Amino acid sequence: MNTIGHGRKETREDFYRMLEDRTARDWEVKKKRLFEQLGASVPVAASTTSTMKKQPSSSAPLSLQMHTKMLAYDRTIVALNSARLGGTSFPIVHALIDAANNNNQIVFMFTVLANITQEPPSLPPKLEHAFAHILNSPVFERKYVKAYLTSQTPAISLRKQIASGAPQLGGDPSTANLVRAFCAFSGSESVKGTPVWAQVFFLVRVGEVSEAFQVLMRLKDAVDAREPGFIDAFRIWAESTERSLPRSIRDQLAGAQTKDPFKLALYKLVARLDAGRRSIPNVTTTTEDWLWMQFAMVDESSSDENDESSLASLTKVLLAYGERHFEPAIGTGGQKSGLWASVLLMCGQFERLQVEAVHHAIPLAYHGLLRVSSKAEGSDRHIRQFVKMDAEEGLQYVYILPLSADQPSPPGVGREKLEAAWELVRRIIVMANGGPMWEELVSSIREDGTRFPGVIPTHLPLLRLSLSSSSNTYPSPQALSSSSSFGPPTLQTSDYKSQILLPTASSLLSNDRLTEAIKLYDLAGEYDTVVGCLARALGNLVTSGSTTSGLGDRTKELEKTAREILTVYERLGRGTGLGVSGPSGSNTGGKDRDACVKLLKILEASERGRDGHVERALEIIESTALVPLDVATTSGKESEVDVMKVTKKAEEFTQQHEALQRCLPVYLVLCMDALSGVASKIKSGGGVHAGEAQRHATLAILRKKSRALMVYVGPLKYRMSPQVYGYLARGDVEIAL
Repeated sequence: MNTIGHGRKETREDFYRMLEDRTARDWEVKKKRLFEQLGASVPVAASTTSTMKKQPSSSAPLSLQMHTKMLAYDRTIVALNSARLGGTSFPIVHALIDAANNNNQIVFMFTVLANITQEPPSLPPKLEHAFAHILNSPVFERKYVKAYLTSQTPAISLRKQIASGAPQLGGDPSTANLVRAFCAFSGSESVKGTPVWAQVFFLVRVGEVSEAFQVLMRLKDAVDAREPGFIDAFRIWAESTERSLPRSIRDQLAGAQTKDPFKLALYKLVARLDAGRRSIPNVTTTTEDWLWMQFAMVDESSSDENDESSLASLTKVLLAYGERHFEPAIGTGGQKSGLWASVLLMCGQFERLQVEAVHHAIPLAYHGLLRVSSKAEGSDRHIRQFVKMDAEEGLQYVYILPLSADQPSPPGVGREKLEAAWELVRRIIVMANGGPMWEELVSSIREDGTRFPGVIPTHLPLLRLSLSSSSNTYPSPQALSSSSSFGPPTLQTSDYKSQILLPTASSLLSNDRLTEAIKLYDLAGEYDTVVGCLARALGNLVTSGSTTSGLGDRTKELEKTAREILTVYERLGRGTGLGVSGPSGSNTGGKDRDACVKLLKILEASERGRDGHVERALEIIESTALVPLDVATTSGKESEVDVMKVTKKAEEFTQQHEALQRCLPVYLVLCMDALSGVASKIKSGGGVHAGEAQRHATLAILRKKSRALMVYVGPLKYRMSPQVYGYLARGDVEIAL
């Protein structure tokens, strides 16, 4: 007896050691696959704690200042998306000005952009009528798409708008420059003792055109005597919304000759004279003054882009100068002033902007003034920073990407932006941690089977997704550009289930995040898939050694989740597998459900056995009908096992669920342990029995069940290790003694 018991103990320890080794190998394989997916360049075996510490971080943590700035901008983007969902316009540029927190250069650039887009600082007040606010609000979203994106060159009306918007603000002189300029007045021509040309120029320079005209009118007679026709021309120019003169008047002023630099500047400015000669001595001495003069002289009255006074010609000149001309700090390690970005903005070169790129791109995309390129990843990099802090903040920026879905060229770029947004949503879900906050993103199912909406489903219109799959075709660029772009997109291109839920669930499943994957499959209505995932997961749990080492937190969570889902599905008639058939026409969904129930019973029996309740453990194992203990006797021969019935049961083993087949050694050992435990307790006088006869009868039944188990194992012994088979054989002998 002692020899048998000692051998049985050694075999049992070898068996459990084998399970642990296999679990460790499986974990290393999964870990290697995970590192490969994450792009790790070091071998798994070498990725120790010390090695990881030596590797530099791929991205430095955000400073408090940058964090505060990003949060300020984030509140603005949230307000923009809320307005889009509500079907109203939003003064995004002015809101970003407020968020810029008095950063002069950034505020200046946003102010120029507000001037170019003609965006008002606020919307009309809401009226009592439910739709009055929407009907009376100006349309901002994608307003300039047709004018800016339908060809490689913006429409002439938009070019005029850009040209007139920039000089109203571009290059305002600083106080120091004004003092310097007035100190140089000695070289300016005087009229009745007044340096009138310098005075008028600087009033125009600071935007006081009316004051400049009043100065000329006070000296009208003297000025007319020297420069006949100039005051009338200046009045027409000042009253013109485009700051332009008729061709006849411009020709009259073209012959004027003067050595006064300020008078020359005024003539060039009013009559758009000799735009190719862009510098004026003593007037355009600073970069700010030079830029202002160039933009103020732009004339878009001609459709000829090669005209020297056109915005296109000026843009070519400025791009030829390049960033180094306007940002001397480049190459010296100094900080950029942002002047080059201002130049690009005033030229309408929106796609070339670098300073505060994302937050300039957002209002440009919103107004339809941004032609995005293929495979642009700038916003992706920016969004990753937000995801590290808060997934909801990152999503707010993702909702901006589909604004470009109506861009007609290059072909397919609109679709690309949509798919980029969907991929980022999937990534955010995967990167976000589980728990209540994760469920708030994707929504969740209550215990009664109803669901509460999450953040992402609430914003589906901004992603051009619908909850159902009734509309799953992507429209042509022509259909997109001709559709109404005001308010939430009404043209849905796909559905939440196929683009977000199912791909993300698959990704989570491959990363061993089973609980989250199951929840997403459940939200997608793939109930049979949920049950199938549970069956595979529970099978992995049983074979991993959880039946011997006890229930850890992960095991308990999975078991709890499985029981809750199966209970709800049984009540609601879900996961029955009636719509899912295997290759032979079998009900695979129903097979998954049956496997889940039996695997949960195996876990329960294991827990009861560890607690010493071997009788209850045996009852649970028998209720699974996995081992033919209920056909243990031949009719009329109570002392013999019905070998034919048991063998037939073994032949049917391959029809069982794959997860149950893998668990064969585990539940056979569990069953033999339960039989042996009950037998040992009876032999030692434990248990409640009416007498010696009942005790012998009970032991006889246990011996028959043990023998039936061994008969069942006979045809299946090659599906388990020799150690397991030896362990079962010794258990059978121990019970028989």
